[in-house]
Amino acid sequence: MMTCEKLKERGTVAIVGAGPAGTTLALLLHQRGFDVRVFERDASPDARPQGGSLDLRPDSGQRAIRAAGLADAFARRSRDDAKAFRMIGADGQEMPGEGQETHEDAGPEIDRGDLRAMLIEALPDGMVAWDHRIEGLDRHRDGRWLMRIAGQEPVVADLVIGADGSGSCVRAALTDVEPIYTGITMVAAYIRPELRRGSHLSDVLGEGSVMFAGGEKTIFVQRCARDVILLYYSMAVPQDWPRCAGFDLSDVDAVMRAVREAYCDWSPEVLDMLTEVDDHFQHWPTSAMPPDHRWDTRPGLTMLGDASHTMPPFTGKGVNLALLDALDLADALVAEPGQDVADAVAGFESSMQARTSEEIRACLKVGRNAYGIDLGDAA
Repeated sequence: MMTCEKLKERGTVAIVGAGPAGTTLALLLHQRGFDVRVFERDASPDARPQGGSLDLRPDSGQRAIRAAGLADAFARRSRDDAKAFRMIGADGQEMPGEGQETHEDAGPEIDRGDLRAMLIEALPDGMVAWDHRIEGLDRHRDGRWLMRIAGQEPVVADLVIGADGSGSCVRAALTDVEPIYTGITMVAAYIRPELRRGSHLSDVLGEGSVMFAGGEKTIFVQRCARDVILLYYSMAVPQDWPRCAGFDLSDVDAVMRAVREAYCDWSPEVLDMLTEVDDHFQHWPTSAMPPDHRWDTRPGLTMLGDASHTMPPFTGKGVNLALLDALDLADALVAEPGQDVADAVAGFESSMQARTSEEIRACLKVGRNAYGIDLGDAA
Protein backbone atom coordinates (compact mmCIF):
# COMPACT_ATOMS: atom_id res chain seq x y z
CA MET A 1 0.00 0.00 0.00
CA MET A 2 1.29 3.45 -0.90
CA THR A 3 0.40 5.85 1.91
CA CYS A 4 0.44 9.62 1.51
CA GLU A 5 3.46 9.72 3.82
CA LYS A 6 5.36 7.21 1.68
CA LEU A 7 4.43 9.11 -1.47
CA LYS A 8 5.87 12.24 0.10
CA GLU A 9 9.03 10.56 1.39
CA ARG A 10 10.07 8.46 -1.58
CA GLY A 11 7.41 8.59 -4.25
CA THR A 12 7.12 10.61 -7.45
CA VAL A 13 4.24 12.76 -8.66
CA ALA A 14 3.81 13.57 -12.37
CA ILE A 15 1.46 16.36 -13.39
CA VAL A 16 0.42 16.48 -17.03
CA GLY A 17 -0.20 20.07 -18.13
CA ALA A 18 1.43 23.36 -17.12
CA GLY A 19 -1.70 25.48 -17.18
CA PRO A 20 -3.04 27.26 -14.08
CA ALA A 21 -4.30 24.07 -12.40
CA GLY A 22 -1.17 22.02 -13.06
CA THR A 23 1.30 24.71 -11.99
CA THR A 24 -0.72 25.63 -8.89
CA LEU A 25 -0.86 22.00 -7.84
CA ALA A 26 2.85 21.54 -8.53
CA LEU A 27 3.71 24.54 -6.37
CA LEU A 28 1.43 23.46 -3.51
CA LEU A 29 2.79 19.90 -3.51
CA HIS A 30 6.39 21.10 -3.76
CA GLN A 31 5.82 23.37 -0.76
CA ARG A 32 4.48 20.35 1.15
CA GLY A 33 7.60 18.33 0.40
CA PHE A 34 6.56 16.10 -2.52
CA ASP A 35 8.81 15.19 -5.45
CA VAL A 36 6.93 16.71 -8.38
CA ARG A 37 7.53 17.11 -12.09
CA VAL A 38 5.25 18.79 -14.65
CA PHE A 39 5.06 17.65 -18.28
CA GLU A 40 3.85 20.19 -20.84
CA ARG A 41 3.40 19.76 -24.58
CA ASP A 42 4.08 23.45 -25.35
CA ALA A 43 7.69 24.04 -26.36
CA SER A 44 7.96 27.04 -24.00
CA PRO A 45 5.77 29.28 -21.83
CA ASP A 46 5.29 31.65 -24.80
CA ALA A 47 4.77 29.04 -27.51
CA ARG A 48 1.15 30.06 -28.11
CA PRO A 49 -1.27 32.84 -27.08
CA GLN A 50 -2.86 32.22 -23.70
CA GLY A 51 -6.09 34.11 -24.29
CA GLY A 52 -7.67 36.99 -22.44
CA SER A 53 -8.32 38.05 -18.89
CA LEU A 54 -9.69 36.01 -15.98
CA ASP A 55 -11.26 37.05 -12.72
CA LEU A 56 -10.06 35.11 -9.68
CA ARG A 57 -12.78 34.87 -7.08
CA PRO A 58 -12.13 35.29 -3.35
CA ASP A 59 -13.61 31.95 -2.25
CA SER A 60 -11.96 29.75 -4.88
CA GLY A 61 -9.19 30.95 -7.19
CA GLN A 62 -7.78 33.43 -4.70
CA ARG A 63 -7.89 30.83 -1.91
CA ALA A 64 -5.46 28.68 -3.87
CA ILE A 65 -3.26 31.67 -4.70
CA ARG A 66 -3.09 32.64 -1.02
CA ALA A 67 -2.31 29.07 0.02
CA ALA A 68 0.58 29.04 -2.46
CA GLY A 69 1.99 32.23 -0.93
CA LEU A 70 1.36 34.32 -4.04
CA ALA A 71 -1.13 36.89 -2.71
CA ASP A 72 1.32 39.79 -3.10
CA ALA A 73 2.43 38.68 -6.57
CA PHE A 74 -1.22 38.39 -7.61
CA ALA A 75 -1.98 41.86 -6.25
CA ARG A 76 0.85 43.32 -8.34
CA ARG A 77 -0.27 41.66 -11.57
CA SER A 78 -4.07 41.85 -11.25
CA ARG A 79 -6.41 44.75 -12.00
CA ASP A 80 -9.26 45.38 -9.59
CA ASP A 81 -10.95 48.00 -11.79
CA ALA A 82 -11.16 45.47 -14.64
CA LYS A 83 -13.91 43.48 -12.90
CA ALA A 84 -16.50 46.09 -13.96
CA PHE A 85 -19.17 44.48 -16.20
CA ARG A 86 -22.03 45.76 -18.37
CA MET A 87 -24.45 44.32 -20.90
CA ILE A 88 -25.52 46.11 -24.07
CA GLY A 89 -28.12 44.96 -26.56
CA ALA A 90 -27.62 44.28 -30.24
CA ASP A 91 -29.25 47.66 -30.86
CA GLY A 92 -26.63 49.46 -28.78
CA GLN A 93 -28.92 50.11 -25.82
CA GLU A 94 -27.81 49.49 -22.23
CA MET A 95 -29.34 46.45 -20.46
CA PRO A 96 -29.25 47.52 -16.78
CA GLY A 97 -28.79 44.66 -14.31
CA GLU A 98 -28.61 41.95 -16.95
CA GLY A 99 -25.98 39.25 -16.50
CA GLN A 100 -24.95 40.40 -13.04
CA GLU A 101 -25.68 36.98 -11.50
CA THR A 102 -22.53 35.58 -13.08
CA HIS A 103 -20.42 38.54 -11.89
CA GLU A 104 -21.75 39.27 -8.42
CA ASP A 105 -18.77 37.61 -6.73
CA ALA A 106 -16.21 38.58 -9.38
CA GLY A 107 -12.67 39.24 -8.26
CA PRO A 108 -9.76 41.19 -9.75
CA GLU A 109 -8.80 40.35 -13.33
CA ILE A 110 -5.48 38.90 -14.40
CA ASP A 111 -4.43 38.02 -17.93
CA ARG A 112 -4.06 34.29 -18.56
CA GLY A 113 -0.48 34.76 -19.67
CA ASP A 114 0.37 36.78 -16.57
CA LEU A 115 -1.24 34.18 -14.29
CA ARG A 116 0.72 31.39 -15.93
CA ALA A 117 3.96 33.38 -15.77
CA MET A 118 3.41 34.16 -12.09
CA LEU A 119 2.93 30.48 -11.26
CA ILE A 120 5.83 29.22 -13.40
CA GLU A 121 8.20 31.80 -11.91
CA ALA A 122 7.35 30.47 -8.44
CA LEU A 123 8.34 26.90 -9.37
CA PRO A 124 11.90 25.60 -9.00
CA ASP A 125 13.95 25.70 -12.20
CA GLY A 126 13.56 22.52 -14.22
CA MET A 127 10.34 21.36 -12.59
CA VAL A 128 8.43 21.88 -15.86
CA ALA A 129 9.52 19.64 -18.74
CA TRP A 130 8.58 21.65 -21.84
CA ASP A 131 7.96 20.06 -25.24
CA HIS A 132 6.83 16.79 -23.62
CA ARG A 133 3.61 15.58 -25.26
CA ILE A 134 2.07 12.61 -23.46
CA GLU A 135 0.76 10.06 -25.96
CA GLY A 136 -0.78 7.65 -23.47
CA LEU A 137 -0.52 5.87 -20.13
CA ASP A 138 0.01 2.21 -19.30
CA ARG A 139 0.28 0.23 -16.10
CA HIS A 140 3.94 -0.44 -15.35
CA ARG A 141 4.99 -3.92 -14.24
CA ASP A 142 5.50 -2.66 -10.67
CA GLY A 143 1.98 -1.22 -10.49
CA ARG A 144 2.91 2.39 -11.10
CA TRP A 145 1.97 4.36 -14.22
CA LEU A 146 4.15 4.63 -17.29
CA MET A 147 3.72 7.71 -19.44
CA ARG A 148 4.54 7.39 -23.12
CA ILE A 149 6.03 10.67 -24.37
CA ALA A 150 6.46 11.64 -28.03
CA GLY A 151 10.14 11.52 -28.97
CA GLN A 152 11.24 10.95 -25.37
CA GLU A 153 11.96 8.07 -23.03
CA PRO A 154 8.91 6.91 -21.02
CA VAL A 155 8.51 8.19 -17.48
CA VAL A 156 7.18 6.13 -14.56
CA ALA A 157 5.46 7.79 -11.58
CA ASP A 158 3.63 6.71 -8.43
CA LEU A 159 0.88 9.28 -8.94
CA VAL A 160 -0.07 10.80 -12.31
CA ILE A 161 -2.43 13.77 -12.30
CA GLY A 162 -4.11 15.01 -15.47
CA ALA A 163 -4.30 18.79 -15.62
CA ASP A 164 -4.19 18.74 -19.41
CA GLY A 165 -7.44 20.45 -20.31
CA SER A 166 -10.56 19.44 -22.19
CA GLY A 167 -8.59 17.28 -24.65
CA SER A 168 -6.94 15.39 -21.79
CA CYS A 169 -4.98 12.24 -22.60
CA VAL A 170 -5.04 11.24 -18.92
CA ARG A 171 -8.84 11.15 -18.93
CA ALA A 172 -8.79 8.24 -21.40
CA ALA A 173 -7.21 6.04 -18.70
CA LEU A 174 -10.05 6.87 -16.28
CA THR A 175 -13.20 7.03 -18.41
CA ASP A 176 -14.55 6.65 -21.93
CA VAL A 177 -16.79 9.72 -21.56
CA GLU A 178 -15.73 12.77 -23.58
CA PRO A 179 -16.90 16.40 -23.48
CA ILE A 180 -19.93 17.18 -25.65
CA TYR A 181 -19.77 20.02 -28.14
CA THR A 182 -22.34 22.70 -27.26
CA GLY A 183 -22.84 23.94 -30.81
CA ILE A 184 -21.13 27.25 -30.00
CA THR A 185 -17.59 28.10 -31.10
CA MET A 186 -15.91 31.22 -29.78
CA VAL A 187 -13.69 33.14 -32.17
CA ALA A 188 -11.27 35.50 -30.46
CA ALA A 189 -9.85 38.60 -32.13
CA TYR A 190 -7.92 41.68 -31.04
CA ILE A 191 -9.07 45.20 -31.71
CA ARG A 192 -6.54 47.03 -33.87
CA PRO A 193 -3.83 48.69 -31.72
CA GLU A 194 -4.66 52.24 -32.80
CA LEU A 195 -8.24 51.78 -31.49
CA ARG A 196 -7.35 50.52 -28.01
CA ARG A 197 -7.51 54.03 -26.51
CA GLY A 198 -9.58 56.95 -27.66
CA SER A 199 -11.93 54.97 -29.93
CA HIS A 200 -15.69 54.76 -29.42
CA LEU A 201 -15.39 51.11 -28.40
CA SER A 202 -12.70 51.98 -25.86
CA ASP A 203 -14.98 54.62 -24.33
CA VAL A 204 -17.91 52.19 -24.18
CA LEU A 205 -15.74 49.48 -22.66
CA GLY A 206 -14.03 51.46 -19.94
CA GLU A 207 -11.56 49.39 -17.90
CA GLY A 208 -13.66 46.24 -17.57
CA SER A 209 -15.75 44.10 -19.89
CA VAL A 210 -18.96 44.39 -21.88
CA MET A 211 -21.24 41.67 -23.17
CA PHE A 212 -23.12 42.66 -26.32
CA ALA A 213 -26.12 40.35 -26.67
CA GLY A 214 -29.13 39.78 -28.89
CA GLY A 215 -30.91 37.05 -30.85
CA GLU A 216 -29.18 34.18 -28.97
CA LYS A 217 -25.80 35.60 -29.94
CA THR A 218 -23.17 37.49 -27.99
CA ILE A 219 -19.91 39.34 -28.50
CA PHE A 220 -17.87 39.58 -25.31
CA VAL A 221 -15.33 42.41 -25.13
CA GLN A 222 -12.72 42.82 -22.40
CA ARG A 223 -9.85 45.15 -21.70
CA CYS A 224 -6.76 43.15 -20.87
CA ALA A 225 -3.41 44.23 -19.47
CA ARG A 226 -1.25 46.67 -21.44
CA ASP A 227 -4.39 48.25 -22.99
CA VAL A 228 -5.13 45.27 -25.24
CA ILE A 229 -8.81 44.89 -26.17
CA LEU A 230 -9.90 41.33 -26.88
CA LEU A 231 -13.30 40.22 -28.12
CA TYR A 232 -15.00 36.88 -28.56
CA TYR A 233 -17.60 36.21 -31.24
CA SER A 234 -19.93 33.34 -30.29
CA MET A 235 -20.71 31.42 -33.46
CA ALA A 236 -23.35 28.71 -33.85
CA VAL A 237 -21.33 26.57 -36.27
CA PRO A 238 -20.37 22.88 -36.73
CA GLN A 239 -17.58 21.62 -34.51
CA ASP A 240 -15.16 21.37 -37.43
CA TRP A 241 -15.75 24.95 -38.56
CA PRO A 242 -14.15 26.70 -40.43
CA ARG A 243 -12.64 23.68 -42.21
CA CYS A 244 -16.12 22.42 -43.11
CA ALA A 245 -16.81 25.81 -44.73
CA GLY A 246 -13.75 25.51 -46.94
CA PHE A 247 -11.39 28.01 -45.32
CA ASP A 248 -9.18 28.43 -42.26
CA LEU A 249 -8.54 31.15 -39.71
CA SER A 250 -5.71 32.63 -41.76
CA ASP A 251 -8.28 33.76 -44.35
CA VAL A 252 -9.19 37.06 -42.71
CA ASP A 253 -11.79 38.09 -45.28
CA ALA A 254 -13.61 34.74 -45.05
CA VAL A 255 -13.64 34.82 -41.26
CA MET A 256 -15.04 38.34 -41.16
CA ARG A 257 -17.66 37.52 -43.79
CA ALA A 258 -18.80 34.64 -41.59
CA VAL A 259 -18.91 36.91 -38.55
CA ARG A 260 -20.93 39.59 -40.31
CA GLU A 261 -23.35 37.01 -41.65
CA ALA A 262 -23.82 35.50 -38.18
CA TYR A 263 -24.66 38.92 -36.72
CA CYS A 264 -26.52 40.33 -39.73
CA ASP A 265 -29.62 41.13 -37.63
CA TRP A 266 -27.63 43.38 -35.27
CA SER A 267 -27.37 47.16 -35.52
CA PRO A 268 -24.89 48.03 -38.28
CA GLU A 269 -23.33 50.67 -36.03
CA VAL A 270 -22.74 48.14 -33.24
CA LEU A 271 -21.36 45.57 -35.66
CA ASP A 272 -19.05 48.10 -37.31
CA MET A 273 -17.62 48.99 -33.91
CA LEU A 274 -17.02 45.31 -33.09
CA THR A 275 -15.35 44.25 -36.33
CA GLU A 276 -12.39 46.64 -36.40
CA VAL A 277 -10.00 43.82 -35.60
CA ASP A 278 -6.44 42.74 -36.24
CA ASP A 279 -5.71 39.92 -38.66
CA HIS A 280 -5.12 37.16 -36.12
CA PHE A 281 -7.85 34.83 -34.87
CA GLN A 282 -8.15 31.96 -32.41
CA HIS A 283 -11.12 29.71 -31.96
CA TRP A 284 -12.41 27.50 -29.17
CA PRO A 285 -15.28 25.08 -29.79
CA THR A 286 -17.04 25.08 -26.40
CA SER A 287 -17.91 21.77 -24.80
CA ALA A 288 -19.13 20.32 -21.51
CA MET A 289 -18.79 17.09 -19.61
CA PRO A 290 -22.13 15.58 -18.53
CA PRO A 291 -22.87 17.13 -15.12
CA ASP A 292 -23.45 13.81 -13.37
CA HIS A 293 -20.45 12.03 -14.85
CA ARG A 294 -18.46 9.93 -12.37
CA TRP A 295 -15.54 7.55 -12.75
CA ASP A 296 -14.10 4.80 -10.62
CA THR A 297 -10.96 5.80 -8.76
CA ARG A 298 -7.84 4.08 -10.11
CA PRO A 299 -4.82 3.80 -7.81
CA GLY A 300 -2.08 6.22 -8.79
CA LEU A 301 -4.19 8.24 -11.22
CA THR A 302 -6.54 11.21 -11.11
CA MET A 303 -7.42 14.43 -12.93
CA LEU A 304 -8.68 17.91 -12.20
CA GLY A 305 -9.71 21.17 -13.85
CA ASP A 306 -10.97 21.05 -17.42
CA ALA A 307 -9.69 17.50 -17.81
CA SER A 308 -12.36 16.31 -15.37
CA HIS A 309 -15.13 18.91 -15.63
CA THR A 310 -14.92 20.74 -18.96
CA MET A 311 -17.54 23.48 -19.21
CA PRO A 312 -18.10 26.53 -21.41
CA PRO A 313 -16.87 29.90 -20.10
CA PHE A 314 -20.40 31.25 -19.70
CA THR A 315 -20.15 31.79 -15.91
CA GLY A 316 -16.44 32.60 -15.79
CA LYS A 317 -15.73 30.01 -13.10
CA GLY A 318 -13.63 27.42 -14.94
CA VAL A 319 -10.19 28.58 -13.83
CA ASN A 320 -11.46 29.25 -10.31
CA LEU A 321 -12.74 25.70 -9.99
CA ALA A 322 -9.47 24.36 -11.42
CA LEU A 323 -7.37 26.25 -8.85
CA LEU A 324 -9.70 25.11 -6.07
CA ASP A 325 -9.28 21.52 -7.29
CA ALA A 326 -5.51 21.94 -7.01
CA LEU A 327 -5.77 23.21 -3.45
CA ASP A 328 -8.19 20.46 -2.41
CA LEU A 329 -6.03 17.69 -3.87
CA ALA A 330 -2.86 19.06 -2.27
CA ASP A 331 -4.67 19.26 1.07
CA ALA A 332 -6.08 15.73 0.68
CA LEU A 333 -2.59 14.29 0.21
CA VAL A 334 -1.32 15.72 3.51
CA ALA A 335 -4.47 15.55 5.68
CA GLU A 336 -3.82 12.00 6.95
CA PRO A 337 -0.22 10.86 6.38
CA GLY A 338 -1.04 7.20 7.04
CA GLN A 339 -3.98 7.13 4.62
CA ASP A 340 -3.69 5.17 1.39
CA VAL A 341 -3.12 7.52 -1.53
CA ALA A 342 -6.01 5.92 -3.43
CA ASP A 343 -8.39 6.68 -0.55
CA ALA A 344 -7.20 10.28 -0.32
CA VAL A 345 -7.68 10.67 -4.08
CA ALA A 346 -11.12 9.05 -3.94
CA GLY A 347 -12.24 11.53 -1.30
CA PHE A 348 -10.93 14.42 -3.37
CA GLU A 349 -12.66 13.15 -6.51
CA SER A 350 -15.99 12.69 -4.75
CA SER A 351 -16.10 16.23 -3.37
CA MET A 352 -14.83 17.72 -6.63
CA GLN A 353 -17.46 15.88 -8.66
CA ALA A 354 -20.28 16.98 -6.37
CA ARG A 355 -19.18 20.61 -6.56
CA THR A 356 -18.64 20.73 -10.30
CA SER A 357 -21.87 18.90 -11.12
CA GLU A 358 -23.76 21.91 -9.79
CA GLU A 359 -21.47 24.35 -11.55
CA ILE A 360 -21.80 22.64 -14.94
CA ARG A 361 -25.61 22.68 -14.61
CA ALA A 362 -25.56 26.39 -13.75
CA CYS A 363 -23.26 27.07 -16.69
CA LEU A 364 -25.46 25.16 -19.14
CA LYS A 365 -28.51 27.03 -17.84
CA VAL A 366 -26.82 30.29 -18.82
CA GLY A 367 -26.03 28.69 -22.18
CA ARG A 368 -29.68 27.80 -22.75
CA ASN A 369 -30.79 31.33 -21.95
CA ALA A 370 -28.09 33.11 -23.95
CA TYR A 371 -27.56 30.78 -26.92
CA GLY A 372 -30.44 28.29 -26.96
CA ILE A 373 -28.05 25.42 -26.15
CA ASP A 374 -29.78 22.10 -25.54
CA LEU A 375 -27.62 19.07 -24.75
CA GLY A 376 -30.65 16.91 -24.04
CA ASP A 377 -30.25 14.13 -21.48
CA ALA A 378 -26.52 14.87 -21.11
CA ALA A 379 -27.34 18.10 -19.31
